[in-house]
Amino acid sequence: MINYQELKKIGLSDKEAKIYLISLTRGPETALNLARLANIARPTAYVIIDSLLKKGLMSSLSKEKKTYYIAESPEHLLSLIRLQKQKISEAEKYFTRLLPELKAMANIKGEKPQVRVFEGKEGLKTVIESILKSKTKMIYSIVPADELFRLFPSKEHKGLMADPRVNKKIKAKIIYTSKKGRIYKFKDPENLREAVYIDEKNFPFKCGIDIYDHHLAFYSYKGSIMGVMIENNDMAETMKIIFEMLWQKYS
Repeated sequence: MINYQELKKIGLSDKEAKIYLISLTRGPETALNLARLANIARPTAYVIIDSLLKKGLMSSLSKEKKTYYIAESPEHLLSLIRLQKQKISEAEKYFTRLLPELKAMANIKGEKPQVRVFEGKEGLKTVIESILKSKTKMIYSIVPADELFRLFPSKEHKGLMADPRVNKKIKAKIIYTSKKGRIYKFKDPENLREAVYIDEKNFPFKCGIDIYDHHLAFYSYKGSIMGVMIENNDMAETMKIIFEMLWQKYS
């Protein structure tokens, strides 16, 4: 037997579903009886009945100076669903017209940067995967290599970042520090990576940075391991300038 909870799934409220189902099974009833059977206060029952009348799910008839209410055929529920579908479709069309202007408002100059935070080692993997899924053709990186490889050993990092980047033909310019000195050749064989070593004593980087398109990604490799992604064109362009200043000085 159908429970009134099932009728709530098609858009009826709790009390509407109760009264409609009771009325459907009992036939014509007064508002007082419907309120009693549904365990609803009589004033509330009148409001609910009025709502069902407006939706075309109930009708009324007068008999012996009393007003009786009766549920309309269940087919009317299908009409209600179709009406809701039509309203949703109209709302979608209206919103589609508004969307370009809303997006323009969201992208006005000087807007707040969009910032996302990802926690733990898995969070850093998510950031890296997001970069590789983007349409960028160049990544500018500042890397404290010892910290990076402590968290992501060489083989793991190769499978996570290096190999996918090469497969996608994404170029990289890397400024890195390491207690081991120069661990990268200036150019790799595929000519997709250039790497410049700078002395950790002069530039003791504590976190990694990737700059790509109009995004920044920051990586904390120890302690509270996390990745922070920032989407803001001005910030990204400024960081590229700082990167190029270092690159020109030390390359």
